[in-house]
Amino acid sequence: MNKTLLIASLFTTLALASLNTLAEKNGYYRWSDDEGKIHFTQQPPNGRASVFIKTSSGASLDSDVSTNESSVDVAATSSEAIPEKMEVLPPKNPEQCAKAKANMQSLAANGARIRISNADGTSRFLNSEEINEQKNRAQEVIKVHCN
Repeated sequence: MNKTLLIASLFTTLALASLNTLAEKNGYYRWSDDEGKIHFTQQPPNGRASVFIKTSSGASLDSDVSTNESSVDVAATSSEAIPEKMEVLPPKNPEQCAKAKANMQSLAANGARIRISNADGTSRFLNSEEINEQKNRAQEVIKVHCN
């Protein structure tokens, strides 16, 4: 009976330890320093208000400040210091950069007529609005993968 109790308590301890490891947060902390600059770190700052940003879902949680030092409210800082939008960009891809630049040259050619094939096998020419849309897409790819 003592052996069974020992094995059960050992198993329970291991299970709780593994659950604690699985429950770790994936993300980073956004906080503001005394000069109003925004910082992003893996660990929460001591004595400052911060916002935890989950990298898996994009949700954010306000963190607790448990020290006696004064804290800075991130929302109270100037709106110029807080970024309105954050984008996670993929690594630059030279192949996609070259392809987008070639597409842009084709689309910008004087009197370009661009033919596309539909799913049913028929083909048609793009109108000027569709060509402009394709130019915008090519510019976005160039912005991400070239610059």
